[in-house]
Amino acid sequence: MFKWNPWADLEAMRAYMDRLWSASGADELGGCLWSPAADVLETPSAYVLRVELPGVPLENVVLEAVGRELRISGRRPPERDFPGTVFQAVERPQGPFARAFALPADADAEAVTAALKDGLLTVTIPRKAPAEPGPLRG
Repeated sequence: MFKWNPWADLEAMRAYMDRLWSASGADELGGCLWSPAADVLETPSAYVLRVELPGVPLENVVLEAVGRELRISGRRPPERDFPGTVFQAVERPQGPFARAFALPADADAEAVTAALKDGLLTVTIPRKAPAEPGPLRG
């Protein structure tokens, strides 16, 4: 089960600032400077992650299960479609991103599916069927 942490936003901000101000620019997520917003839902048959990735093409997204962790990473390309234009402000993050989610014990990491539509990545992680009780042995 995913557990809500009321301090997660503050921890994420601290981690972001640490990465921003670090001398090397490297961190445990490979130098990523932004982390997309995500919703985590639980249904009787699956866990569902909805991750905001507007402007990120599907070929720039990597989804991998590593041990008991699901990692989503990729890169939002910089906008270059405005020749002769000077940006006065750039608030939307660009470049590499990453998120990692702990997988519950009943998550089936081998059957994960994902779809990207209208800037929303939806990742479905089915639950493993509960083991059928076997015959009693004595």
